[in-house]
Amino acid sequence: ELLEKGSEVDAQDGEGRTALTVALAFGQEAAARALLEAGAGVNAGTGQRPFHAAAEKGMVEMVRVLVGEGAEVDAEDGVGRTALTVALAFGQEGAARALLEAGAGVNAGTGQRPLHTAVEKEMVEVLSVIVEKGAEVDEEDGEGRTALTLALAGGGEAGEWVVA
Repeated sequence: ELLEKGSEVDAQDGEGRTALTVALAFGQEAAARALLEAGAGVNAGTGQRPFHAAAEKGMVEMVRVLVGEGAEVDAEDGVGRTALTVALAFGQEGAARALLEAGAGVNAGTGQRPLHTAVEKEMVEVLSVIVEKGAEVDEEDGEGRTALTLALAGGGEAGEWVVA
């Protein structure tokens, strides 16, 4: 109804989020689809992007829809994370796999990298895919830690996987 009255579909709130991003952040797939039909920009916003919100919520189908609508797969949020890193940080394996299938860069982003996040979250199956796709395994995060350092410090399944 607001769109019919002339509201700007890509208007941003005080945090740089569009209505599409907010709809996805709250898991409102029907609202997100309606906003897309109304012309909402899949790459709009200066804060959290629609792609990141869908990844965080594990909305696999919406991740695929956004890719189909031209979402920038390796776009960064306000802290340098890609949607792949966000999906991993929130334990959303399905969304992470969908992003990898869509060509998400395993070395993309200026914040924490996907490999480090997968190790910290003990996502061993996704970790294998990330390494197979060419993740820089010796790269250090912002605190000077490699994936191996994180894996060994965690002492879990990821540590066993990295050592093997």
